[in-house]
Amino acid sequence: MTGRQKSAIVLAGDYGYLRQIESTLKSLCSHNREIKVYIFNQDIPSEWFRATRRQLVRIGSELVDIKLLDSRLDRDWTAGFEHINYMAFARYFIPEYVVEDRVLYLDSDLIVTGEICHLFDLDLGENYLAAVAALHGMTSLFNSGVLLIDNKRWKEEKVFEQLIERTRRDWQQVPEGDQSILNSLFSGRWLALDQTYNFPIGYDYGAYVRGELGVFDLPLTPLPLVLHYISPDKPWNTFSSGRLRQIWWDYAMLDWEEIVAKVFEGGGVRAIPILSTRLHLFTLTNSHLLEHIEQLVVSLPDCCFHIGAYTAMSGTLTRLAQYENVRLYPKIMRVTIEDLMKKADLYLDINHGGKFEDVLGEVKGKGREILSFDTTVGDYTTMMFPTAQPQRLVEFLEGYKREEKIKNS
Repeated sequence: MTGRQKSAIVLAGDYGYLRQIESTLKSLCSHNREIKVYIFNQDIPSEWFRATRRQLVRIGSELVDIKLLDSRLDRDWTAGFEHINYMAFARYFIPEYVVEDRVLYLDSDLIVTGEICHLFDLDLGENYLAAVAALHGMTSLFNSGVLLIDNKRWKEEKVFEQLIERTRRDWQQVPEGDQSILNSLFSGRWLALDQTYNFPIGYDYGAYVRGELGVFDLPLTPLPLVLHYISPDKPWNTFSSGRLRQIWWDYAMLDWEEIVAKVFEGGGVRAIPILSTRLHLFTLTNSHLLEHIEQLVVSLPDCCFHIGAYTAMSGTLTRLAQYENVRLYPKIMRVTIEDLMKKADLYLDINHGGKFEDVLGEVKGKGREILSFDTTVGDYTTMMFPTAQPQRLVEFLEGYKREEKIKNS
């Protein structure tokens, strides 16, 4: 790279995926300058492009609207998963629409956490692309969500035509749509990148279900440069099971003015302001009946209530998500429970029904107080409060907060 030409980066998706595209774009622009972003789409309004383009121009970058209305993009093609539609095959069209010799393709269900344009200086050798091995390297295939493409070679060797031909022939037989086709064409002809460039954080729940618990030992500090929220367990769903959900939301809610300001300061992205929390309270339940939970939540706005369940949650619990100081964890994983046991200052044993004695035993073993009402008391309760007087528990927690503040001051 000479430093004069902007780095060409391609995103793709339809209007229904605009929130996700914009979140990826914001994360990219937060850490990378002098980029030229192509967005392959069929129906994103021009007004959005005009408004967003103005923001990119302010930081020395470009935004290009590619209306991919090419008849060779077959709407019948599927990628093998319900959450992925035919636009997944849009990456095939890069040599047809992008002029630069080297291109970085990014899926729009990922977040960029740092500078990645140094990839453009990578020597690809005789390889057609560079990518990251899928599923933390547990397969011999690459994941097609991050592709550093030798676009000059793709043009010269008519790779686009080869991909279209293979897809027309095989799309109904392959398990993973475009990813399977790309792997079949480039088998043995791709360069492996470090996992940091496409860390499949979205595989968490799949790994948990399959017992591949080593996944949870992989370091997340510092954050991988690219967090890829693969699988249907997306962070923008009303609820999700995987880790680092909040990272996606931080970028999704980021204001362009903040991005522009920090670029000019030469720094990274300012931390997103969040509710000041003095206490973290954890409850694991198998019932939708949590004694006085709403009164506690409303009375203690600077306490964060973490409520987990091994199953899906009923509307009684999910409606609590309207409160800023509530975090819900339906279909919670053991690794999340362990994280919450470490994070929680106190355990609220206020659920009716059965108790999870293994968790309560661990909490008590860590020296945490276990607080109950007299109607929810269990064998591990360390402090009990009258159900008829929930304000007594509120007052205790207010006093506990004050003591902790004095201790930490």
